[in-house]
Amino acid sequence: MVRNRHRRLAALAAGVVIPVFALAACGSSSGGSDDSGSTGSGDKGSSAALDAAFKGDESAPPSTSPKPATGKTVYWLSCGEVTQSCASYTAAGKEAAEAIGWNFKVVDGNLNQANGYANAMRTAIAAKPDAIVQDAFSCAADQPQLQQAKKLGIPVIGVETVDCSDAKVGPKLFTIDMVYSEKYPTHAAWWTGWGEWAASFIAADSGGKAKIITAPGKGDPQFDFYNSGFDKTLTQKCSGCKVVDEVSWTVADLAANGPWVTGLRNSLVKNPDADYVWVPFDTNAVESGGAKAVLQAGGKAKLLSGIGSGSAMDLIREGQIAAESVARSSDWVSWAAIDQINRHFAGEKSVPQGLGFISIDKSHNLPDKKGEAYATSVDFRSLYKKAWGVE
Repeated sequence: MVRNRHRRLAALAAGVVIPVFALAACGSSSGGSDDSGSTGSGDKGSSAALDAAFKGDESAPPSTSPKPATGKTVYWLSCGEVTQSCASYTAAGKEAAEAIGWNFKVVDGNLNQANGYANAMRTAIAAKPDAIVQDAFSCAADQPQLQQAKKLGIPVIGVETVDCSDAKVGPKLFTIDMVYSEKYPTHAAWWTGWGEWAASFIAADSGGKAKIITAPGKGDPQFDFYNSGFDKTLTQKCSGCKVVDEVSWTVADLAANGPWVTGLRNSLVKNPDADYVWVPFDTNAVESGGAKAVLQAGGKAKLLSGIGSGSAMDLIREGQIAAESVARSSDWVSWAAIDQINRHFAGEKSVPQGLGFISIDKSHNLPDKKGEAYATSVDFRSLYKKAWGVE
């Protein structure tokens, strides 16, 4: 369990980096796949790969940081406070900003309803803050506004997003780099890794043989990266795996009982022998009704989701989600963004923040309390405060 992992990772305070395995993972107090509830074949390769997935490839935040800048105001552009995932980023960003001594303002992008992302950026620019955080929506949604911010000299950092240059739709417009880790130094690497981690989990959990219904996102460049990482890795690591259907979606399709979940229900009827349903985000599984659709279908398909939200953790407990094939600490991501901004204020370059991925099921990495999101065993809050000198 999570609390047991905390005792093991005291060494991270000294900056010790956890080693990685072939895809991305290592080091955990969790047991092997014998008690995971997974359906892998039990061969050595699958067992070792599952162990590695549950151990994750997180390391540690930087041990030093410039002295905190004073009197700064940061505007946080939320992807949509109506969702637990987006709201959790915001809450952690506020916590980190207040810890370092800055003013923190939130503008809700409202899932881009009525051009909410571009409007949020306009609002932030008008306030002339010291920095702007663009949270989990890509440059493609507000490119003209980002160009204006750059022209005005307002620094912008993207969090779990992609820059226009990443998506090849324009120049680089995020003026502060988000270096997630040494392994994931860019937004493109991060999102590609997301897809790779999920596909590797399926390959290991299935023992290399599975019929899969997937849910690739469309209409946002960041989706293209994780779709590519997933498809390439599934081909490389799971020769006996077959995608029997793709139920694609755009953000607008993800309303409860909306077009996407209707398509998923139809796919489950057409493919009753599917072994897995893979959705990249908990929004698909929870808010959109994907978990309920799989349960009602009554087949053998295991639902695999991704993010690590509290609502999804509860559905793992209830057996509606088999596992989070890929998760990460959204709180840590937000604290990392504040650290990178502080480095920019000091005239320094961004540095690796130790972030990584991990898998979760009933027996591995599940939070102790109902409603809690995935909580990394790395005590990043204390480590950042120590680095900032604000303990």
